[in-house]
Amino acid sequence: MQLASRPPLARLSHIDQAIRAGGWPNACTLAAQLEVSPRTVQRDLLFLRDRLRAPLEFDPARNGYRYTDATYQLPFFRLTEGELVALFLAERLLRQYRGAPFEEELRRAFAKITAALPDAVSLDLGGVAAALSVTPTAVPEQDVATWRLLCEAVLRQRRLELDYWTASRDELARREVDPYHLTRIDQDWYLIGYCHRRRDVRMFAVVRVRSARATGATFARPADFRVESYLGDSFRAVRGDGRYRVELRFAPAAAGRAAEKVWHRSQTTQRLADGSLRLRLEVSDLREVKRWVLGWGAECTVLRPAELRRMVKEELQRCLQNYEAGS
Repeated sequence: MQLASRPPLARLSHIDQAIRAGGWPNACTLAAQLEVSPRTVQRDLLFLRDRLRAPLEFDPARNGYRYTDATYQLPFFRLTEGELVALFLAERLLRQYRGAPFEEELRRAFAKITAALPDAVSLDLGGVAAALSVTPTAVPEQDVATWRLLCEAVLRQRRLELDYWTASRDELARREVDPYHLTRIDQDWYLIGYCHRRRDVRMFAVVRVRSARATGATFARPADFRVESYLGDSFRAVRGDGRYRVELRFAPAAAGRAAEKVWHRSQTTQRLADGSLRLRLEVSDLREVKRWVLGWGAECTVLRPAELRRMVKEELQRCLQNYEAGS
């Protein structure tokens, strides 16, 4: 028997509810309700029975269909309480991207998901909001048109000309880039691509792209490029060519908080008898590690390497100078 192709979910939902109501509907009565042909409904009924394993039975005496098992549910409408909560949280997370790239696409996608639910499944966002919430984090100010252009260039392998601001030098420069990949690290997006000016693969903070234009040229992404290999042992968004074994000690008051997250893929931890925590990492650059360590204040001490100890000490001395009398 040749089976029908998958019909629209809304139509299947209507047929399912009509059968469940006990009115003994048939192809003709359902076709009139749905404003389609009886032949279309017959294909839907075959799909329901053969693909979705519905216990569908036709009663000639009543000239209609029923379910022989009243507990049957359409498989894609079996939403658990946890799944409904997940939909709610997805909607709340989406709110963080108001005014951000792909906001409208995210909104439409969520609307389609909820619209596919039958009337029997309700998602009371207002009710759940009293128990659950998502607090927005800092969202970078990003030009939506520029972000879309970067995304399209990555997908279609189109060379770009960027006006890029380098924060460390406070310099705006023009770069010609073959964009390989877009990645989100912490709260920021980064573009990874081949910079023709530097003749090397570089990483660009998307928020620092002041403008972007397609050059009209295309490129072929190297077959061996892997973003995981490129980022390697980088800590957050800063990568380097070195290899550093970092060992930190967290005071007892901070040990629990430090141990409850995986800060780096190489991380190992050891709880000590005095309640403190020893945390070890292997990274390719120390600059971002320094900033992270400073964020813990006196609760984190660098044990090694000596270079990182020196970097943290010098930064703390500069901080102290900012608070010296008369400064």
